[in-house]
Amino acid sequence: MLVTFLIGGPLAAIGAGHWMYHAGMTEARAQAAERHSGQAVLLGPTLPAVGKAAARRDDQAWAWAQWEGAGDAPRTGKVLATVGTPAGSVITVWLDASGKLAGPPLQPGQITDRIIVVAVLAPTVLALSLLTALWLTQRLVDKRRLAAWDASWSRVGPQWTRRRP
Repeated sequence: MLVTFLIGGPLAAIGAGHWMYHAGMTEARAQAAERHSGQAVLLGPTLPAVGKAAARRDDQAWAWAQWEGAGDAPRTGKVLATVGTPAGSVITVWLDASGKLAGPPLQPGQITDRIIVVAVLAPTVLALSLLTALWLTQRLVDKRRLAAWDASWSRVGPQWTRRRP
């Protein structure tokens, strides 16, 4: 089992990482093809969440904004903007083909994060699978061993105890 893990663990990590890279790149390409960036105008300032003493420069909060969607009518909704951005500011938003808000396409860093997660999880899953197989094998062997002892004792026991079955 140890040899299987020492050989299979790195292979599982590499295989899972390779698979996640291709899956992530495919998803990023699909998102980039169906989404586009647009400009939205904030209808009100972004305020820090209640209870925050001092907002950091990169904190974001929800604010109402308006942008041009598909068709003639402008759309309105809540968007994330940097805290302290005044009303009337133009920010970049991501929209789908119908003009609804969407998240930005996957970035390379997000794909890398996913690759790291699956590369760590793959050997972990392999180890848990091997430990489960070892436990089940031990249970089976113990059951057979105890059955063999029981059969042997049923033959020898009456000779020692002078009892008949």
